[in-house]
Amino acid sequence: MAFVFDRSLTSKLAALDRSQAVIEFDLDGKILTANKNFCDTLGYPLDEIRGKPHAQLVDPAYRDSAAYQEFWAALRSGTFQAGEFKRIGKDGREVWLQATYNPILGRGGKPVRVVKFASDVTAQVMRTIAYEGQINAINRSQAVIEFKSDGTILTANDNFLDVIGYRLDEIVGRHHSLFVEPTVRDGAEYRTFWNRLASGQYEMGEFRRLAKDGHIVHIQASYNPVFDRDGRLLKIVKFATDVTALVQDRERRADLQQTMVRDLNAIADASSNVSYQAGQAAESSTRVSGEIQAVASGAEQLAASVAEISGQVT
Repeated sequence: MAFVFDRSLTSKLAALDRSQAVIEFDLDGKILTANKNFCDTLGYPLDEIRGKPHAQLVDPAYRDSAAYQEFWAALRSGTFQAGEFKRIGKDGREVWLQATYNPILGRGGKPVRVVKFASDVTAQVMRTIAYEGQINAINRSQAVIEFKSDGTILTANDNFLDVIGYRLDEIVGRHHSLFVEPTVRDGAEYRTFWNRLASGQYEMGEFRRLAKDGHIVHIQASYNPVFDRDGRLLKIVKFATDVTALVQDRERRADLQQTMVRDLNAIADASSNVSYQAGQAAESSTRVSGEIQAVASGAEQLAASVAEISGQVT
């Protein structure tokens, strides 16, 4: 029975050795041995690290910290440690390990050494760091708010709160309709808007929203459904930019344009009226001129008649 147990244990350890990076330490952190996976991951041959302190594999800033001392103190006391750890390879590059540090207890129940099982997660961590950097950049420049699929507010960043004038504790758990005017809130179009988002559709546009003090805020925003790996909708994230000043300027220019159009139309009407009056005046002048010519012609005829009569009298 003991032989079967030992063989089973040996098989399990062999399986771990094939799939995991494994390294062993004494209680002072001195490296006792390491398997090929570990050596390949850090870039060291075994003879270069055997007998060396674990601290050689750690970032200098962390090596000299109180947290690192407490880490090894916990292991010496028999406390299991697990997490994601940054280590330094032979060539100086950062290596991230998902690892467990396992104190091995002797017959008296006291730790005698520490075995570490690890997996190289550097690629995943680098992607996560890149994603976090992108998210942080967005949070610095954008107003961001998150909702459940039914529109219930989950959280919002400071930029969004500054735009809308609320504190975070005043909006978490409330519905998005808090930011919408009553005439819109009660309309069929608003319900359709959230039905589309709940079905996973993306929405983008310029939206009119209501701040805490009642003033109107205009935002250029996108509502982005977020799904899990099985395609289930987790939440809706909204990225927005305050464009209130731009919209107000656009509205002022539109009002000015309308005023200019009205003024130009009035000028055109006045010009048309003046032209008509000038035409009427010209027509009257022509008529008067004709009448004067007729009078002059009559006068000439009268003078001729008088001259003829005068001649006859003579």
